[in-house]
Amino acid sequence: MIKNEKQLKQVADLIAAQFGPNTEVVVHDFTGDIDHTIVYIVNGHVTGRRIGDGPTQSFLRYMKRETHAMEKVRYITHTADGRMVRSSTVNFFDDDGILNSSMCINQDITDLVALENAIKGMSDNKYFETNRLASDDEFDRPVTSIHGLMDSLIAEGLAQIGMPPDKMNKEAKIKLLKFLDERGVFMIQKSGQTVCELLDISKFTLYNYLEEARGKEKK
Repeated sequence: MIKNEKQLKQVADLIAAQFGPNTEVVVHDFTGDIDHTIVYIVNGHVTGRRIGDGPTQSFLRYMKRETHAMEKVRYITHTADGRMVRSSTVNFFDDDGILNSSMCINQDITDLVALENAIKGMSDNKYFETNRLASDDEFDRPVTSIHGLMDSLIAEGLAQIGMPPDKMNKEAKIKLLKFLDERGVFMIQKSGQTVCELLDISKFTLYNYLEEARGKEKK
């Protein structure tokens, strides 16, 4: 349990009260199981999540790339039903520099963007782009299950490879593992076992393939 959980909950309540029902505030506790990090959430209807759910795909990728990043501000995500959400995250570390908690603010801006588009349309700016705040890798869909997220990423990886697991050679398997590793899949509990069963390989082979994938990434 994080030491400052009570204070984080108070701040979460304050932010939600200030910005209203379209703003979700989430407190994550990373001192325990990464599958169930959400210990407090206000206005959870924005993303459909609740206490006991885990972090999003973008957060796992972000933390894999920036292990000691303190914050990430005003990035764009999307909910499963296509609503646009502007998010900001601040991370908290213990005295040893280990991530122990975070607070995420997710503001549903779908209606605001629609209104802005309508106003721009009336001023003859028909080339207005609603995704101007985001880069290609900043779109995400919050899910209610960390393992559901893992299954989704595996399906996406298989689609990119373009062949079923039983038809993959070593090179294709390494390519799939590189895709999953970059997205933080192997931070999820028991993900290695799932991938081993999918590709019909041993854990020893999995580790060797991952080393090759990460070695190629550095070159």
